[in-house]
Amino acid sequence: MLDAIRNGAAWKPTRPWADWQAERNARLHRHINEQLYPYSPFYRRLFDENKIDPKSIRTLDDLRRIPFTTKADIAPTADNPVRHLALVLQPDLEKIRRFAPKTKLIDLALTRLLRGAEAATKKVRLEYGPQQVIFTTGRTALPTQFVYAGGDMDRFFLIGRRLKDVVSISEDGRSLNVFPFAPHLAFWQTYAVGTAGGSLMLHTGGGKVMGTAGNITAMMRMQPEAIIGVPGYVYHMLRQAASEGLQLVNLACIALGGERVPAPLRVRLRELCAHMGLPDVRVHSIYGFTEARQCWAECPPPNPETSYGFHTYPEFDVFEIVDPETGEPVKPGERGEIVYTGLDGRGSCVLRYRTGDIAESGVVYDPCPGCGRIVPRVSTQLSRRSDMGELNLTKIRGTLVDLNNFLPAMAGIAEVLEWQLIVKKHNDDPNDLDELDLYIAVDPHVDHTAIKEKVARKVLNDTEVSPNRIEVLPLQQLEERLGLDTQMKELRIRDLRASAKVPR
Repeated sequence: MLDAIRNGAAWKPTRPWADWQAERNARLHRHINEQLYPYSPFYRRLFDENKIDPKSIRTLDDLRRIPFTTKADIAPTADNPVRHLALVLQPDLEKIRRFAPKTKLIDLALTRLLRGAEAATKKVRLEYGPQQVIFTTGRTALPTQFVYAGGDMDRFFLIGRRLKDVVSISEDGRSLNVFPFAPHLAFWQTYAVGTAGGSLMLHTGGGKVMGTAGNITAMMRMQPEAIIGVPGYVYHMLRQAASEGLQLVNLACIALGGERVPAPLRVRLRELCAHMGLPDVRVHSIYGFTEARQCWAECPPPNPETSYGFHTYPEFDVFEIVDPETGEPVKPGERGEIVYTGLDGRGSCVLRYRTGDIAESGVVYDPCPGCGRIVPRVSTQLSRRSDMGELNLTKIRGTLVDLNNFLPAMAGIAEVLEWQLIVKKHNDDPNDLDELDLYIAVDPHVDHTAIKEKVARKVLNDTEVSPNRIEVLPLQQLEERLGLDTQMKELRIRDLRASAKVPR
């Protein structure tokens, strides 16, 4: 299968969007009736408790009759640490005889007749048996395990090839993957990009394994066409390389995942690449979440301020955009929360999963102005609640504050090299006032008093909240506080209020 994926034509769907509707309706109906309801303990219980006949779900419009699934429904707890396993499809021979389509029953019968009962059992095991496990980051709960079964792996590599096509990495291009080694989606989806694309990719393990110096050495020796990693770490690595006067000769694109990529950060990355000899490097954002077990990319953006959205896969998934308060659907192009449904899959499967991610421009369906692909495109302007738990939308001194706004605000201040925000209670007392401490590192020639005033004005204007303190730290000290060489993701925003001591 991998050979077919590698040798296949580039993914450039041009099928008119109206032609997709009947097929997507049929895929949804089959997936619910032939996979989810028969084999998923979680969804069988959900349908039965809500008195929903799975056969009555025939169109995408019928999805609205099904309750949402949330992280709170599936995340393991101390009392039930294996709750998430109810999402894993768990067929047995009796269920297969009852629910499988005739084509599958005939296939299994022929296998049993020609090769014996053990061969038929093995065939089922290869399709549904767990083969790979990935985890959520577990910032707001225990890490949640999601399983890939044998029937998922070909699709996983197919998605890897599609990502390569959308980002426009050439067939013989070399790539540098600086995502940390971990059972997390970002690393393994990047691995699938390299494997399915059939091109050379070096997986360094990020800062925790080779260190930033080792990654820079690898980058200079390899001179990759693409660099793939977490935004904060890639920026840190390129900034250090630029400060050493190093030059790049092949780099064409930077693909970033795991965190939001605001336009000012894209500008900074392009400026660093220009400083190293390449002024026209593309900066792509990649979107993915563990519950979907796959990622989506934007095609080459015309400039750092413009994006045509994440290109999704209409035969594999459905994106609903709903009002985050009411749960009601919004119109195409309107702001709302992303709700995800898979149209295929074995292993761990979710239906109407509320991601907690807010897409500022929702989803649109017209042909992409950049590449011409006709697929649903999700806005790249995201508020990533799912990655940073409940940090992003929180009350500070009684005012509801979106901490997402700190990311583009700080990226837009050229003099600030790195920064970290600490949210805490005054005197570490849970009953006292909230405080915001902002730590920054700046260029050596920058006046500290002037930059503090500039940062304070920018933060207040963009976030509607003012830090209690702004402290300038040496760059190396702040890099250590961020954990750029030690953490899975940099510790950019830390909310310490939950650990405040109760006064005696």
